[in-house]
Amino acid sequence: MLHELLTKLNPLPQSGERRDRVSILLPFLIIAAGLGVLAWRSYQLSERMQRGASTLAIQYAGYAAEITARRTDAAIHSEIGGASDEWQQIERRSSAPDVVSLQEWINHYNWIVSAIYVPDADPASSLYVSEIQDKAARRPQTSSREFYTSSGTIRYTYDSSRLIERVRPSVRQQPLVRTPSDALNDQPQADTAIVKAPRVQGLVRLADGFCFFSKLAKPMDAYAVRAIVRTSYIGSGWENQRLISFVLSFVALALTGLGAFLSMRGLNKEAETMKLRGALIANVSHELRTPLAMIRLGAETLRRGGTKLSKDERDQIEESILREVLHLSHLVENVLDVARMRHRHAKALALTPVYPRDLVVSLISTYESWIRSKGFTVALQMDDTIEEQLWDREAVSRAVLNLIDNAIKYSGDDKAIAVVLRQTPELIVVEVTDRGVGIDAREMTRIFDPYYRAQFSDTQTRRGAGLGLTLVQQIVASHGGRVEVESSRGTGSTFRLLFPRASASENKSVANLVHIPEPF
Repeated sequence: MLHELLTKLNPLPQSGERRDRVSILLPFLIIAAGLGVLAWRSYQLSERMQRGASTLAIQYAGYAAEITARRTDAAIHSEIGGASDEWQQIERRSSAPDVVSLQEWINHYNWIVSAIYVPDADPASSLYVSEIQDKAARRPQTSSREFYTSSGTIRYTYDSSRLIERVRPSVRQQPLVRTPSDALNDQPQADTAIVKAPRVQGLVRLADGFCFFSKLAKPMDAYAVRAIVRTSYIGSGWENQRLISFVLSFVALALTGLGAFLSMRGLNKEAETMKLRGALIANVSHELRTPLAMIRLGAETLRRGGTKLSKDERDQIEESILREVLHLSHLVENVLDVARMRHRHAKALALTPVYPRDLVVSLISTYESWIRSKGFTVALQMDDTIEEQLWDREAVSRAVLNLIDNAIKYSGDDKAIAVVLRQTPELIVVEVTDRGVGIDAREMTRIFDPYYRAQFSDTQTRRGAGLGLTLVQQIVASHGGRVEVESSRGTGSTFRLLFPRASASENKSVANLVHIPEPF
């Protein structure tokens, strides 16, 4: 049975660990390389698409400005020509146009500010009409034109801005087609407007697109058509394909790296656990070898010289064999508990009425020979009035014995151990005190962790695998109690097992105390 337990606890070979690491890291490296290639290809395609979209936007801006300018020029010339034709119609209807006719003509073409009609027959009878100027209104920017009719000459001044507003409805239609709704959200690609002609003509690059200016023809050459194509859908913000490709690729690579890190961390922890278990195997093997050798030596001595040995010699050999058998039994129980911890199996407790005083006295008496063989003395201090408790006698005895074993292992020249049994109104207290190397305050919270041993040189040279205190804590916790520690470097340690008294825990369900909790 011991051989099977040691085989189960035996760690994997280092070559197997390296193969496991390579087998886990290799897929991560392949995935990372694939993501890098995809990210680079996506970046190249998005950059090419953005360059193509920018070129198309420039062409659209130029086309929109040019075609709108040509349409605006045609509409302006049509409006001016229409005004000339209208006045000639007035002359045909009336042989002698008057001021009223001239006023109606101006009112119909509201972009005309003032006009003067000079008849060829009598220039002295010229007609002049002007709109009433509002002093609060802005002064119009006027220009002059004239044309000849069959009976005279018309000279008029006009407001350029009004003329543009007059013809704007006829050129408001967007010259570019709309794109499918799934591509550009069904929005026009160009925004045209007639503005004052800037000094810089042609293409102008904007922060969010392209702008193209196309100057109007005379007499409106002070103005130009501005066409803007927004490229926010291809070049900025979260809509930028290059930015999306970069961010998503970075997130994917980061997640892949995180997965690799967590895998390596798990492997490192597993490797560390395997090393600790290897140390456990070595320590247990060493511990088992000594009592087995003593038992074998004693048995062979009794067999070969049984008739020649005196009664005292036989008694000493038998006592030595019994002592080593008890020690061996203690080691086997610890190994079994370690196996249960590894496979997460809980051990059922055999709760029976136990007198704590009898338990401690019986334990010390049983192992007194073994304790004295190590050169130690045990001082007992016990209350006589401690009541009967519902404990697992074997489990509690093993917890106290583990504390005594630790006191023996970690003591120096002062080989004195004190065991105190007392009670309080709510607790049964078992204390084990030694005068050994002690425990550093920084490590006090970790001494109950599985496989943990204090990190200073005096403990690293001693046998053990860091599981004794873990088992002690589990046993006490399974009885509803807790463990307290008082220690300082160089002065020794006191471990205090606190069990609830029967009177304080009589309302607790026994079902809550029948399993040792899992270690982790």
